[in-house]
Amino acid sequence: MRVSLRNQYSSFLFNLQNTQSRLMDLNLQASSQKRINKPSDDPVGTARVLDYRSSLAAIDQYRANVDTAKGWLNLADESMLQTSAILTKLKGLAEQGATGTMTASDREATAFEVRQLFSQLVNLGNTRYEGKSIFGGQKFEQNAFEEALMVYDEDGESLGRATGASSRSIVVQFIGSEGSTATVGGPAIDCRYSSDGGKTWTAGSVGTDGVLDMGGVSLTLPRDRVLDLSPATNTDRTTGSWLTIAPTAVYKGDHESQSAVKYTGGSAAISALPLGGFEQDVQVEVTTAGVVPGTSPATFTARYSLDGSNWTTVTVDNSTSTPVIPTPYGGVQVSTTGGNLDGLTFTVRAGSVGVQQMGAAVNAEGRGLFGGDVMVRVDEAATIGSGTAFTYSYSTDGGVNWSGGHTASNPAAGETELLVPGGKLVLSGRGGTTALASGAQFVIHPQTAAHEVEISAGQYVQLNNIGSEVFGGYYEHGTQPAFGDSAGEKNIFVAVGKLVAALENNDQQGCAEALNSLKTSQEHFTTQLASVGARENRLEVADTVLSGLKLNETERMSNIEDADLATLLTELANQQLSYETVLKSSSMIMKMSLVNYL
Repeated sequence: MRVSLRNQYSSFLFNLQNTQSRLMDLNLQASSQKRINKPSDDPVGTARVLDYRSSLAAIDQYRANVDTAKGWLNLADESMLQTSAILTKLKGLAEQGATGTMTASDREATAFEVRQLFSQLVNLGNTRYEGKSIFGGQKFEQNAFEEALMVYDEDGESLGRATGASSRSIVVQFIGSEGSTATVGGPAIDCRYSSDGGKTWTAGSVGTDGVLDMGGVSLTLPRDRVLDLSPATNTDRTTGSWLTIAPTAVYKGDHESQSAVKYTGGSAAISALPLGGFEQDVQVEVTTAGVVPGTSPATFTARYSLDGSNWTTVTVDNSTSTPVIPTPYGGVQVSTTGGNLDGLTFTVRAGSVGVQQMGAAVNAEGRGLFGGDVMVRVDEAATIGSGTAFTYSYSTDGGVNWSGGHTASNPAAGETELLVPGGKLVLSGRGGTTALASGAQFVIHPQTAAHEVEISAGQYVQLNNIGSEVFGGYYEHGTQPAFGDSAGEKNIFVAVGKLVAALENNDQQGCAEALNSLKTSQEHFTTQLASVGARENRLEVADTVLSGLKLNETERMSNIEDADLATLLTELANQQLSYETVLKSSSMIMKMSLVNYL
């Protein structure tokens, strides 16, 4: 059989390229020490390797999150340990002030030290990690606390905050004949005040607007408050009405106290937004007629009630288009898209979640525990209270995906409840408006102060702290301190402020009361410190688990992707020999000619 030279050449070339290609593949594996260098090497193995790489990338991100959380919590731990040491020191100073052996000058000298420790507590409350406030909720950019002045009466009950600044606490006595009374909002009330512990007094008066100006410090008393008067010769603070102005701190960060507004009167064009931490329901009414926010009159009156029977009148500044009505637990910001505030009455419902409305003007509130925003959409036009059920959809991812086909019962009387993840949306009529247009939307928007990071699939840990729950103080809006009257002794800044005032005013009994408050507040603070420590421990466990997972995933990926070095070197040597053999045999045959046979 005759073989042409062309066929010989093609065969030689194929063998040469084949052995060379295999040799190059083995060289590439030797240099990378990887069995799979491109998808064609092992398609199935490549898919598995890519899955492992994705898993390892996620583990690396989780460990980075753990490292960030450790930084936040370690700093919080250190700051809180320093705070605990200061509280221990303050308890010792309060105990000294509560003893009968200390003189007025001794207590005054101690007050200087307590004031410095108070300022240090505020600084610790404003601790920052990488420029972000760790005790301000999600308001990272600003300080969590700001020094201020609080006002409380002879029974220790808060009357809100004073404006201005003072380096000493101030005591106010209301002057009049023994046993007589006066009502704020009526004729001017005589008083006197002292900023040196009662050594010297300055005469003053409370105007008909309830304002008391003390030269750089002023306060506004609630209208209709009844004051017991006593003569200027009286120095017994258990007789008559007295006020004390002392240092405190205002919490400027986020909180998680939920509240929603339910309107009972007024135009549907009016909206009210609760500000602050409402711990109980508050009923609010605007009593001045013809109020247009931001225009006229310059001020107006409103009143609030905690029980529906006893009402307190307050004066509201109307210099902006969103005036704030003060209440004990927070302010309520009101605005309108047109018209005035005539007939506006509503209840701030503590514990309910606020709801934003689009395309509707009815009463709406969320009830339940919501981890984030929930959007609710009415699919067909309906009327609240018609007795006819209507359909709705909801979304938990900002409207990207909707779960539809849900039906809400619609009783002829009462409220309509729409079940959603985390709780329910409760709807009722407002001012005669009960219609819901097709496509009307509601957004259940819970207050969220906690900043969480994911440390494993579906597992989160809170890395920041809510300062008001740790240190107390006053909310930015409202007259009641954090924790309110039910657990006011947990409030560190209120307890320390009262201790300062007691020492500066030579009040032995006040020092004893402050000591008891400091003991309670430190117990609460220790619980908060334990919470931080528990989260730190959880991070240590999570980091250990992630480290083990990474090692396991890396090993499994290596078994698929990496080359067996001993086998690879043997194959490489064999392929090198094969390649040289092909080259030599091809060269020998191609050099042969007819002369070789002659």
